[in-house]
Amino acid sequence: MNKLLSDHMRNMQDCLDTSDEAQRTMLATATVSICNAMLTPASDSAYNRPAVVAIEIRQFIAANLDLAGLGVEIICARFGLSRTPVYALFEADGGVMTYIRNRRLARAMRMLSGSEEGPPRVSGVAYACGYENLKSFSKAFHARYGVNPRDVGTSHRVDAHRESGATLMSWMKDL
Repeated sequence: MNKLLSDHMRNMQDCLDTSDEAQRTMLATATVSICNAMLTPASDSAYNRPAVVAIEIRQFIAANLDLAGLGVEIICARFGLSRTPVYALFEADGGVMTYIRNRRLARAMRMLSGSEEGPPRVSGVAYACGYENLKSFSKAFHARYGVNPRDVGTSHRVDAHRESGATLMSWMKDL
């Protein structure tokens, strides 16, 4: 299994530069499946469906951060789940809406610091991250980072990279 994962990672590194978004999504799914197979204890099934669904939900949230109505109802409808397993999935993150808010604010930090392409104006960033008004965005952003969105510059790229690492750790704990 270790050889399979190392071969896959080497081959994936060669493919990333030339792949399009759809291909990168398929590569990510394959990587998650290999990691899941490698890290799942022998006492578990060979294919840990709950862990894969948890990652698929997180990917869905990441892809739809711009939807102002993104929440439990949309997630439950999309994945055919009741509220209970969705709430349980995000309990360690402080709840579903806390997870979504933190991902939105992390994306906003990346956009404002220039780590991720996006609208140059604070209002454009707020709307691109699913906020319906600038006031609620600014208040949430300041509460999270201690700085107003309009004051963020390239000096905050370290914070943006730290948020990317937090997202990865959140995903990996479900493997």
